[in-house]
Amino acid sequence: MFKMKIIGVDVGGTFTDVILRDATTGQQYVHKVPSTPENQEIAVINGIDGLLNKHNLSREDISLVVHGTTVATNAMLERKGAKVVLLSTEGLEDVLEIGRQHREDIYSLSASRPEPLVKREDRIGVKERLDSEGIPILDLNNESIDDAVKLVLERNPQSVAISLLFSFRNPSHEKMLMKELSDRSDVYIVASSDVLPEFREFERTSTTVLEAYLGPLVVGYLERLDNSLKSSLVNSILTVMQSNGGTMLASQARGRAIGLAISGLAGGVIGGWHIAKQCDVKQAITLDMGGTSCDISAIVDDVIIKPDNEVAGLPLRMPSVDVKTIGAGGGSIAWVDDAGILHVGPQSAGAVPGPASYDKGGTEATVTDANLVLGRLNPDYFLGGNVKLNLDLARKSVSQIASLLNMTIEEAALGIIRISSANMIQAIREVTVERGTDPRQFVLVPFGGAGATQAVDIAELLDIDLILVPPHPGITSALGLICTDLRVDLMRTILSEAVIANEENLLSIFNELSLDAKSRLEEQGVSSGEIQFAWKVDMRYSGQSHELSITLMQDTKDFTSASIMAFEQLHKEAFGYELEGRKVEWVTARVVAKSISKEYEPYKHSIIAESLPVGERIVLLSDGKTALANVFRRESLGVGQLIVGPLIIEQIDTTTYIPPGWTAEQQADGTLWVRREN
Repeated sequence: MFKMKIIGVDVGGTFTDVILRDATTGQQYVHKVPSTPENQEIAVINGIDGLLNKHNLSREDISLVVHGTTVATNAMLERKGAKVVLLSTEGLEDVLEIGRQHREDIYSLSASRPEPLVKREDRIGVKERLDSEGIPILDLNNESIDDAVKLVLERNPQSVAISLLFSFRNPSHEKMLMKELSDRSDVYIVASSDVLPEFREFERTSTTVLEAYLGPLVVGYLERLDNSLKSSLVNSILTVMQSNGGTMLASQARGRAIGLAISGLAGGVIGGWHIAKQCDVKQAITLDMGGTSCDISAIVDDVIIKPDNEVAGLPLRMPSVDVKTIGAGGGSIAWVDDAGILHVGPQSAGAVPGPASYDKGGTEATVTDANLVLGRLNPDYFLGGNVKLNLDLARKSVSQIASLLNMTIEEAALGIIRISSANMIQAIREVTVERGTDPRQFVLVPFGGAGATQAVDIAELLDIDLILVPPHPGITSALGLICTDLRVDLMRTILSEAVIANEENLLSIFNELSLDAKSRLEEQGVSSGEIQFAWKVDMRYSGQSHELSITLMQDTKDFTSASIMAFEQLHKEAFGYELEGRKVEWVTARVVAKSISKEYEPYKHSIIAESLPVGERIVLLSDGKTALANVFRRESLGVGQLIVGPLIIEQIDTTTYIPPGWTAEQQADGTLWVRREN
């Protein structure tokens, strides 16, 4: 494994965060630069160069760059992917349009669903047919292949998605079409039997289309970035964070772009949980509040990896970190509707033009402008003084909201923060209360550029008593990139009755998937002795349309009875009953392979002497009263130093605001415990 210096780069909507960590000493260096949405690799290169030059670090010592990117996410949100042609079994051209009978709002009289990513005229039926066991009913002959390829080429696509009926059982027809298309065209081509070898036609087709839709954009971006880094960091390799919290080589993204659908979100959850685990926290709410959005996850014992997700209404059947995203960041825009009600977001000022106080052309009030008006932010020490904020422009933008609401500027600013906090609280309730857990039993772990500034506002409304602020909150998502376990998730549908006669086939599939996953990890530098496997199988009672996933050890004896027993116990826990005498089915085999040797020396805070305030500032409290708050610098706080609110703690990547009734204590591991006074 890598024992030199590792760089993590996380691209956000407003800033690109860079962290360099020495894997043996725990030494960390951080840097932030404005994002370049039109060309993300510019900010990535600028950020790495800026960090290395700022700290006079050697480029030859960098062994690994781990990147979290929003290229795929943004392409889905903005509908800016490739032009796709879909090849499906004749008669199933409309599976994308038919979808599932799922409604976001079941009582809406005008329910709608997202437009399919492939237009009707670009969906082509192929004369072929397999039965449910993968046995040909209608063979795919040369004439059918030639007809299909001609129709594809006439449409001049950027990519082609192939999803044939029951190809997860028998991929031969898809492989034949892929070969002919590859021989006659250089477009991006993917087949469902490679992308998602699972049953359920809609999800498999939708996911394959998404791979084709994102592939050219993602692969092109990563190839450009990889080439740029090779010329400047000659001893490093580039890996990219996947939605499941693992990484893969950037050079292997072709055909696997869909795995990056929420790449930029996974790093934050993992980074926040990494900090929480170091402090022996068992239940944590990670709150990543950046410039554009807020990503929230409730974690008990370990990060949850879901088998599927949804982005912009598009179903995504790929393992992904359980995280909820809302449009609530420092750049979220405040606005008043026709009824005179104040809203915040989801629109964002982003990096360009940014909040009004950035003085880059933005005129609308944002959360950052409101925090500046309230006194929480220092206009001369934003990003450690690298960005100057204009208080007059912030007040001018907030005054527009104030005039619409017949309020003072300060009242309007306080209202913006309250609405912003309420939006995040609702999202936290969705991942805690609505799932049967009590947020009061969790520790809040806020990070991102704006998380620590509003953490106490959120904690007070949720009645949370403990807040854990990471050493570098604004860079915690980037930290998650370099401290994650390398991970590979593979799956294959089997659809067979859970009986001893079928056990050998199931175990054979598990072993095949394990060998494939092992090979992919070894390509990233993991030795075979450092790999840990988890075998999971989705199971159901015969006749059910939903499955439950159970985990079994590889050396489990009597696999059939052990899996049935585990399934029925889980079914009873989930639904309150068992179906005695009903046949049980194995549906999908899943293998998770993780590296187990990636250990780092924890970050150390070396200051012993207690720090004195560097100044004081008037702040507006949540009750509308003003108070004089002491201002401290985070890097100067002594280990064990306890300070009492109201106070403000400034550092290069964020500002922590602590009102009266709360205390903060600096720890030797660099974290800051913020507690409600009894």
